[in-house]
Amino acid sequence: MANQNKYSAKLNCEQKIDILRKNWLSHDARWQMAIVKKLGWEKGNKINKAIIKDMGKVMMQRLLNVIGVKKITNINDYIEICYTAMELYYPSPSMKYTFKKISENEISGIIEKCIIYDQVKKMKVDNFYECGCFSMRAGW
Repeated sequence: MANQNKYSAKLNCEQKIDILRKNWLSHDARWQMAIVKKLGWEKGNKINKAIIKDMGKVMMQRLLNVIGVKKITNINDYIEICYTAMELYYPSPSMKYTFKKISENEISGIIEKCIIYDQVKKMKVDNFYECGCFSMRAGW
């Protein structure tokens, strides 16, 4: 572990996590807009959704490794893992969501509040932007 100095000692674990989450969201937004400026919305959205689907696979695999899950064997465990992932990557109050069991093989995810969509709407690009969240979860 790195040596702690007087500045790093001022950061608790939650503050560090919050900074990392915000940095990720800032990076993601800037990356998306750079692609859009070069290639336009249609190609930018397509590239973003393909990349975030692959990222979703990696993000979930890392989470499963840390929590010691080798294989998900039932829908109820899958729902709990989805909640765990959302709490880790997109916690309240910036995101509000529910997952509901539809059948033994299918769930529905409902996003009630999304900080990313709020920013997209604020920038007035909500008519062009295609949300990558569903692609990310498709990687799960």
